[in-house]
Amino acid sequence: MPLTAQHAAAGVLDATVDPLGEGTPWEAIHRARPRAPLTCRECGHGLHAKLSPKGLRFFAHDRAAPTCSLVGETMAHRLLKLQLASAIRDAGWYAELEVAGEGWRADVLATSPDGTRRMAWEAQLAQITVDELRERTTRMEASGVPVCWVTDHDRPWIGAVPAIQISQPTEPSQAAATDVEVVDGTSVFRERWCPRRRCENDGGAPGPCPGHGWWGPVVPAVGLGVLVAGVLAGTVRTHQVVPGRSVTFLPLPAPIVWTTRPHVIAERAQLDAGERRREYDELADAERERHLAAIAAMLARQQALTPPAVELVHREARGYVGVRDATPEWAMGVPLFVHDMPQGVISPVVSRVSAEVLERLRGLTLFVATEAERRALARACGPAQRIVLFEVEISAEPRPPR
Repeated sequence: MPLTAQHAAAGVLDATVDPLGEGTPWEAIHRARPRAPLTCRECGHGLHAKLSPKGLRFFAHDRAAPTCSLVGETMAHRLLKLQLASAIRDAGWYAELEVAGEGWRADVLATSPDGTRRMAWEAQLAQITVDELRERTTRMEASGVPVCWVTDHDRPWIGAVPAIQISQPTEPSQAAATDVEVVDGTSVFRERWCPRRRCENDGGAPGPCPGHGWWGPVVPAVGLGVLVAGVLAGTVRTHQVVPGRSVTFLPLPAPIVWTTRPHVIAERAQLDAGERRREYDELADAERERHLAAIAAMLARQQALTPPAVELVHREARGYVGVRDATPEWAMGVPLFVHDMPQGVISPVVSRVSAEVLERLRGLTLFVATEAERRALARACGPAQRIVLFEVEISAEPRPPR
């Protein structure tokens, strides 16, 4: 049941506007005698003008009509086409109904005032597969005509193709375009950052905040006319959420959504922050590995130095040598005691030699395994510090400390 018809003399008539075309009023074709010469633009069969019980104007096929894609259209389908056309015209664009293209037909074709841009708006209330919609979308886009699919049901293809779901008012009518709400297919990015953009207590390691924003539905819902105007003006556009990087509370993991440029920029800022955080974590992991390697090397040196150092202290102090744990008060070196008096420290860490530690080391013997370690300690402790270098074989796999 189309909303347009071909008139033998007046050309294309559109039941959604006044006059219908070429100055033809509705009264000239509705129940007119003699009957108006009307045919279907899709199949060529005869048509006649009709009014629905709620006053919606449309054209119906005469009896014995052949198979035609427009025959099975429901009243809800015709109403939605009318609402789309009304919204397009309110936005200042031209709206043509049931326009055929190269391998496609648009329910409503919007054309910019200067004629340079076109966009199809498809009322898709019947069941259809995602693959079919993608194939039809591709055909239209090949002709330079982007498309938005519009439904009033929750469909699995919302987000798989440029699409929206609307909610009709309780008593829809011809003039209800401004009352229709868009309840799905649109989305906004809700930014969320830690204070000073640094994560401290969010359950992960401290560091630069990667962003904790997400894509969510538009609340409150926008009107159909507002969305159509935004899309045609270019301020509302399609965007595919980056898969695996952006948190989304939408049905699909990487949906195609209708949104505005600021929200795309906000998502990009979070993606960039996430990349910086990954680089930070990689560097931190590498630094942690270097630190652990340095600790392992220090333990290996201390273990290798312990036997000759104990022997020397025992010989010089003439008593039992106690080997104690490495602690910060000995610059993480291993202290050696005789009769509870410190006698020496095995391989203290130069960077941990503070003024307090330096005072504690005076008069003790420091044991090292390399010339570089000896020189570094000499610089830190001064020329009066006794430092003994033992040439020892250092194990690649130090024993775990007891």
